[in-house]
Amino acid sequence: MWKIFSFCQNYLKLYKWQIILYTSINVFISLLSLLSPYIMGDFIDNLIEVNDTNFIFSYFLLLVIVNLLTLVLGYVSARLYVRLQTILGYALNREFIQRLQFAPLRFTSQKDTVYLNQRINNDSNALMIFCISVIQNIIVNSIMVIVPAALLIRFHPVLACVLLIVAAVYFIFYILYGNVLYKASYAFKESQAQFFSKLNEQLFNIRFIKIHSMFSRFISRLNDSFSDLLSNALRYQHSNYIFSGLDKLVVMIVQIILLLIGGHEIIAGRLTIGRFVIISAFFNIMLGAMRYFFSLGQLVQSNMVSYNRLQEFAAIDKENNGIQKLDNVESIELKCVSFAYDSKMTLADISLKFEKGHIYAILGPNGAGKSTLIDIIMGLQIDNFTGHVLYNGISMEEVDMYDLRNRLMGVSEQEPTLLADTLENNLQLVQVSPDRTTAMTYSNTMHQSDSKSSVSNWSTGQLVSMLGLEAYFESLPDGLKTVISENYTNISGGERQKFSILRTLNKEADILILDEPTSALDTVSRNKLKSYLNSIKHDKIIILITHDRDFLSEDDIIFKLDVLHTENSSNFTYKE
Repeated sequence: MWKIFSFCQNYLKLYKWQIILYTSINVFISLLSLLSPYIMGDFIDNLIEVNDTNFIFSYFLLLVIVNLLTLVLGYVSARLYVRLQTILGYALNREFIQRLQFAPLRFTSQKDTVYLNQRINNDSNALMIFCISVIQNIIVNSIMVIVPAALLIRFHPVLACVLLIVAAVYFIFYILYGNVLYKASYAFKESQAQFFSKLNEQLFNIRFIKIHSMFSRFISRLNDSFSDLLSNALRYQHSNYIFSGLDKLVVMIVQIILLLIGGHEIIAGRLTIGRFVIISAFFNIMLGAMRYFFSLGQLVQSNMVSYNRLQEFAAIDKENNGIQKLDNVESIELKCVSFAYDSKMTLADISLKFEKGHIYAILGPNGAGKSTLIDIIMGLQIDNFTGHVLYNGISMEEVDMYDLRNRLMGVSEQEPTLLADTLENNLQLVQVSPDRTTAMTYSNTMHQSDSKSSVSNWSTGQLVSMLGLEAYFESLPDGLKTVISENYTNISGGERQKFSILRTLNKEADILILDEPTSALDTVSRNKLKSYLNSIKHDKIIILITHDRDFLSEDDIIFKLDVLHTENSSNFTYKE
């Protein structure tokens, strides 16, 4: 349990005063709950002994005040709990999302993102709920054991001894059964995450399923995952039922003992009915508090699963990133760079240089290593290759590549990413240089409809025209305010790629990397883009990945990557 609190302590400290307030309110509520049985017991004795009924109203008024106060404080407590649980759960969730963002790319590329998200979110919320509830519950239930115990020892020492025996039984059973609960809980949570991953697979690949009519095969994959989930759920239920079954058995035995001893004492005249009601209520309150500490062991084991699963992510080394920020990039040089994936050599002993003022084309068939080479240049594989990459003669390991990619590098991928947001916000995702901030300004000029907006700056407008996006923007019901659907159903693959090129060129970065930029362009737009790139290349390094040789100019520098045939030969050739 202390491991969990140590793990979450930084976030708990940030909200310590709210946690203290929440705990204090619950302590006060618990003390109020001790008054009710005492009031009722005393009321019963007075009914038997006193003939005057005037005292009834004072008991009624006292009970009303206690219950109304409990109700109001309970609402405040619930509000505080929801606020704390939501904020702290999100904070821990966000930390691990950021950890994965800064983890080596090879880790997340090999994982199912739905599985990771479900696992991180569930485990983060579980730990924070555990910490908040345990803090107040331990204090509250300690009070609910100590205060009734003190009264029971005073009222009836025999019953107090019975409770001590019950506590010993609880403790022994937990020691014997705790590890069984942990294993069952771990297997169940893992199968839950795997099932949600397979569930998402059904809808994420729905187009693929339809094209190949693979309905039964994909449902079969879901059925297999569900079978595993069901098996672990039943095993988890079995372990928990045995654990809780003993708890109920002990409670039943204790209540029988209470009735036998209490009934005998009342008949013998050594105990009043009212006092028995008080003892019985306090006895059950104390027993309930002890049962909490018994179930706490079960709760700890369950949350240790969440703790250990998050520790797996916490143990991931952060990828290296230097601290030196560059004002510009004049050259990029690769020296004897090699890269292997799963022991298979993808690039071997590559040496080449990119300099400002040139357009470079990387050619080669699929599998030749083009994308890997670009990833290495961008610093996305900084820990995974051998050799050296230099920016302005400075080793990549010393350069702040996060800052460089943000300010000085523009990348348009063959399969670009657009967020489920407006086109305008998608365009503004890039970091624009100060002298081009006006290019990111949009007017609300109306075109046949009061809901349309268009590009107002002439430079951005020229790029839009060059890429043939004017008609597309004009066709949209809300212009640049149109929201892109999550699965790109309202934008074609070609328009998506054109938009990605627009976003990249608008950045005016020192380095431009365009992956198959002409695949979505018609002849006119392709020629315009070619002219545009040649007009801006004097102060940029432009790298193209393309199969379109007609797009290249005579003075472009071509690097050709052939598929490796041997481990020691890269078959890497180039010409100028």
